Amino acid sequence: MKRIINIALVFLVILPAAAWLVVVAIGSILPEKTPPLLASKMPPLAQPRQGYEIIYPYSSAMGLDKGSFYYVSNKRQVVYRYDTHRYLELQGENCEGLIWYHDEAKNIHTRIDGTFFTVDKLPKFEYFNPGKNYIALPTQDLSAVMFSLDGGKSFTKAKVTSYAAVPGEQVERFIGTDDKPLTLHYTTTKENNVFEKYQKPITISGNTGYFILNNGDILFGATINHDSRDSLKFGIQRYHSLSSIIEKQDIDADYDFGSYWQIYHNAAYIERIESAKNIKVEPYQGWDRIRCEVGAER
Repeated sequence: MKRIINIALVFLVILPAAAWLVVVAIGSILPEKTPPLLASKMPPLAQPRQGYEIIYPYSSAMGLDKGSFYYVSNKRQVVYRYDTHRYLELQGENCEGLIWYHDEAKNIHTRIDGTFFTVDKLPKFEYFNPGKNYIALPTQDLSAVMFSLDGGKSFTKAKVTSYAAVPGEQVERFIGTDDKPLTLHYTTTKENNVFEKYQKPITISGNTGYFILNNGDILFGATINHDSRDSLKFGIQRYHSLSSIIEKQDIDADYDFGSYWQIYHNAAYIERIESAKNIKVEPYQGWDRIRCEVGAER
C-alpha cells in the first residue's frame, strides 16, 4: 500500500511540479512576445515628427493613454485679448492645440497643459474675464474649466457637476470675476464628539466664474478655503447649478461628505450668485468671445 502511495505521489505531484519548473525556466530565457490577439488591440505608439511636439492629453490611474495623442507645432495665433497687456495664444495648427496665457506687464507666460483644445472645444459663447486674479478658460462642451487664482501663473482643471452639466449651446455668456471673499457658517459635529453640533465658519472665495444660461439659470464656481483638517481642498473648484441648489438636488459629496451643501442655501450666497446676471462688463477692453481662424497661425 505504501508503495502505491509513493508512486501516486511521484506521478501526481512531483513530476507535474518538475515539469512546471522546467517550463518556467525555459520561458524566462526566451524573448518576450505579445500574444497576437492582444497585440492587435494595442494602439501603435506615436512616432516623432520633425518640428512637432507629441501631446498626450488623456491620462488615467494606469498612466497616460498612449493611444490618444496630438502633434503640436510651434505655430501660434492670438485667439483672445483681455486688454492691451493680457491675451491668449493658441499653439498649434488648424485651431487645435494648447492655450498660452500671457501678461506682458507682469512677464507671465503660462502654457495651459491640462486641456487640449480642438475646434469643437474652443468656446463659441460670449466670453468675458474682467477679473485680474481669477482667469478661467472653459471648453465649449463644459467638460472642463481651466482656471487660475494667481493671475495666470498656474492653472488647475475644474469640473461641472453632473446636475449642472449642459451643452455649450445653452450658454449665453461666461464671466470670470474678482470679488471679496464671503464668510458663511454651516452646522457640523465636533471631531471628538459626533453628537455635539456647532456652527463652523467657512470662506467662499470671491474669485470665480459664472455661466449665464439662455434659460436664466446660472452655473457658479465654488472655490472653498477654510481652516480645518480639510484645508488642502482649497483651490478645488466645482461648478454647480443655481436652480439645482435651490431645489436641493446638487449636493457635492467631495466637500466634507456633503455637509457643505448647507452654505449653498444661505441667502447672502444665493444673492451673490443671482447678481451675476447683472455684472456690467463695461468698460471692458477685451474681446467679447474667443476667435480662431484656420490657417492664420504663424
